[in-house]
Amino acid sequence: MKSPTSRQLALQALTEIHAGSRANVVLAAFLGDQGRGLSERDRAFVTELVQGTTRMRRAVDHLLQPFISRKLDPDVLATLRLGAYQLHYLRTPAHAAVNDTVAVAPRRASGLVNAVLRKVADVHPEWPNEATQFSYPDWIWNLFLETWGPEGRAALISMNTPERPLPRSDGYIQGQASRWVSEAVDDASPNGGTIVDLCAAPGGKATACGAAWSEIWANEIDPTRARALREVAENYRPEIQVVVSDGTNTRFDDRFADAVLVDAPCSGLGALGRRSDARWQISKEAISRLTGTQNALLEEALRILKPHGVLTYSVCTITQEETCDVAHAFHERHQELRNLDIQGRHWRQYCDGGLVLPHDYKTDGMAIFQWQREG
Repeated sequence: MKSPTSRQLALQALTEIHAGSRANVVLAAFLGDQGRGLSERDRAFVTELVQGTTRMRRAVDHLLQPFISRKLDPDVLATLRLGAYQLHYLRTPAHAAVNDTVAVAPRRASGLVNAVLRKVADVHPEWPNEATQFSYPDWIWNLFLETWGPEGRAALISMNTPERPLPRSDGYIQGQASRWVSEAVDDASPNGGTIVDLCAAPGGKATACGAAWSEIWANEIDPTRARALREVAENYRPEIQVVVSDGTNTRFDDRFADAVLVDAPCSGLGALGRRSDARWQISKEAISRLTGTQNALLEEALRILKPHGVLTYSVCTITQEETCDVAHAFHERHQELRNLDIQGRHWRQYCDGGLVLPHDYKTDGMAIFQWQREG
């Protein structure tokens, strides 16, 4: 059976993403199965087509809208988005972008795809607003501008060019902001001891722990993610002990750990660059639900923390609710905790913690807070 071309594979992936599947999961599955015969260059091209088309969906739909008069089947719409993305964002020559996209279009729609893309190729877009131009839901665009002003705009634009993280010395590929969290955890506990990563999957931060830790426990609530976590641990840090439990109600004893990391589930609004579909999936209402989980995780982390131990809270988001508000409320509830200064020039001083905005270093946006338990 003939292997699919790059564009055929990208189109199949985009159609599944349109149906609700997660972009990173779909892309990994397709490249690991049907894409095995592709060269590294072609695999990179598939990734760019899928992630870029997904990321810029609102802008691409604006380009297409004047030339579409009826509701389209998902595979036809995915084909048009794929072609429009190549024309306006990859700057593929019009004849190549149109012809190659028509070649992979559903046969029943090849004429439509050809006609629409030829018109799109001649468009000099006029954008109704910047949220459309830079392809974000209005509520995310407005939230960033209301919270951060011009820096919020810069952060959003920066996330349309995702970070290309380099491998660590052990070969694990991890974003720079996540590495800085791991470094902060190590710096706050130079004597090491026992550490628990309460929400550990996929394992980047747990495997990055320094050599001073005598025991590393990686906790994960989801059994499937825990299996993947075990594989990562076996490859990069075999001594890690993986535990499957709810991070808000673990099996660890009281005052078990010298350090606890709560890299909490969050809205991920600082990591929209590498999660191309997240901007279309997260809702504003979800943030309130997530803060409840974040607070519960911190309470459990404190339960298992030894006297003089260090608790680290990090999230790859920059919303006020999930960062300052959660950290402030937690500290207000527990006056036995002492705020620790976050070390490293890359961290902006932010409330009583640290912050990296996406455009600061072309990495994920990340917030971090640390406390030491006194007595």
